[in-house]
Parts: sequence; structure tokens; C-alpha cells
Amino acid sequence: MKLAILNDTHFGCRNDSKIFLDHTFKFFDEVFFPYLEENNIKTILHLGDMMDRRKFVNFNTLSRVRKDFVEKIEDLGIDFHCVIGNHDTYYKNTNELNSLRELFSDRYNHIHIYEHPVELDFDSFKIAMVPWMAKQNKEECLEFLKNTEASWVGGHFELDGYQVFRGIDFDGGMNDHFLSRFEEVMSGHFHIQSYRKNVHYIGTQYQLTFSDLGEKKGFWILDTETRTKEFVENPFSMFHQIEYDDVHDDITKFLKKDFSMYENAYVRILVHNKSNPYLLDKLMDTLYANGVQSVTVIEDVKTGDLSEDEQVDLSKDTLTLITNEVDAFEMERSTKIKEKIQTLYMEALTI
Repeated sequence: MKLAILNDTHFGCRNDSKIFLDHTFKFFDEVFFPYLEENNIKTILHLGDMMDRRKFVNFNTLSRVRKDFVEKIEDLGIDFHCVIGNHDTYYKNTNELNSLRELFSDRYNHIHIYEHPVELDFDSFKIAMVPWMAKQNKEECLEFLKNTEASWVGGHFELDGYQVFRGIDFDGGMNDHFLSRFEEVMSGHFHIQSYRKNVHYIGTQYQLTFSDLGEKKGFWILDTETRTKEFVENPFSMFHQIEYDDVHDDITKFLKKDFSMYENAYVRILVHNKSNPYLLDKLMDTLYANGVQSVTVIEDVKTGDLSEDEQVDLSKDTLTLITNEVDAFEMERSTKIKEKIQTLYMEALTI
């Protein structure tokens, strides 16, 4: 039996942006559901954060999710098993009030929402499904994991030392020792793919921020007979970076390329050398003429006015630059400071 694995779909992300919603459903309409139909896959496991907004839902977002996702699942006769993620909950210390129960639970035959840990059995393949562990349900979840007969786990865990962004380990999460006895643990919450020990953060299905630039996005198929997973890549990108250098590259030739891939996308232009400002303006005009949603220009500082220590690698993401600066001060409480910065940064991404 084969199961499709989803997580962190974050329906309604980026202030319920229509552009991001269209990007989201381009993946589901053209990649995900066609694959499931072609391969006769009738079960989906969702590892939390189905919705993005913790406090309310936008009616346009809800309409798209209901018609193009939930009712699509119903029409195809697919069983959908979803645990609560931290973005699905109204309060931070309990899962009892959550958007998935209010919007979808008990309204559909094939939609199964789990606020408490549960053991699922697929042809004798047992998997423990664990929701977001808040203060109110933490002991319940830990006790469940001690006693479950399942050898695989799917959940929404915030674990210490795992990569929250590429090259940035999360400080302040739970120690992973309570998961050590399992064959494999699949988790949502952190948005990039990463492996450590027996834990696999499976990554988001599509790009949500510029930190996803260059990361492989898609979904996983779990084969319960072979106990292996197969990755199905999402070919669509929302974020792009263009390296600009009009001293060493022929920009006029570059301007003749097909820019249709950037339609409704976000483009960052990293300028290494700019001898002719007109060409850079022409590039920006060409991008906007091809329907680019937003263009950001970052000028790479490489002058004799800055020492080597003062120069900044602007190709790195914001969080990496900030945490590197914290490390440079060698403060006693640097770990706690970085933990707070990471928390604030992750919260800011949803505003």
C-alpha cells in the first residue's frame, strides 16, 4: 500500500496572498492530485499546519481550500488523515481550539482530524500520528509514544538541534531522545528537508519564502510493504535569484531570453558589478513586463572602502546574517538570543 505524505501546506500564507494561493493550487492541480490519480493512491497523511492563520480564516482562502482541496479529496474517495500543527491552533498552550475542527471535522466522510495522538494501521503497517505538543497535551503524547506498537511516527515536532533553515540549527526545542526507539520519524514544522539520526523533516511541498531558494520541494510517497519513501518533486518555483554582472557578462544577450518562468514570481537580483545602470533598469523593466510580482535589487559591496572583516556576503539569507553577528560577539547567552531571534523571525514570516 502506498501513502502520500503532506505537511505544512499553510493555506492562506503571506496574508492570504492570492498570488501564493494560486501558486499553492498550481502544485495541487497539476502535480499532486494527477499523481495520486495516475497511481491509484487513496490515502494521504498530513503532518500538521494545514492552515496558516492561527486566529482567523480569510473567506477567499477557505473557499479555495474547501472546493479545490477538501472536496477534491472527497470526490476522489481519498482518506485524509491530518494531525494538528501549531499554526492550526488558536492558543499556544492547548490544541483544544483549532481551525481544522471548526472548519472540516465531522463535515466530510474522508477527512479525519486528530487533536490527540493516534495509532493508524495500514495493512499491518502501523504508524503513530502525533499532533503538535503543547503544554496541555505534552504528557499525553509522550506517554502514547512510550506505549505505541507502531515502529514509524508521523508528527509535528519542534526538536533541538535540527535545521530550521539551511545551515541554521534550532535552539530550545525538545531533545529527540523520546523518539530514538522508532524505525523512522517523519515530521513537519521545519520547512526544509533534513535527516538526522532516525528523524526526517520532510520539507514543504512548495516555496513559501526566499529562504526556500534552491531547496527541493515536493511530496513523499511511503510504500508500506517495502518501508521506503519516494520523493516526487514540484517543478514550480516562486522565488528566483539572478546574478547580475555587466562587466563580465553580456547583459544584452541575457535580456533576449524567455522570461515567462518569472510570471507572478519574486525575483532577487544580486548585483556583483554594475558599470551601466541603464542595463540594470532595462532588466527590471523586462521582468515587470513579463508579469513578475516583485523585484529586489541587492548590490554586492566589494570596494576598497571596506576591510575584509567589514564586508557582508549578501547572498546569504537574513536569519543567517543575524545569527552570525550574534556568534561574533561570543556572548554568554548567545544561544537564548538566537532562539528568540529564530522565534520572532518565524512568526514574522506569517504576517
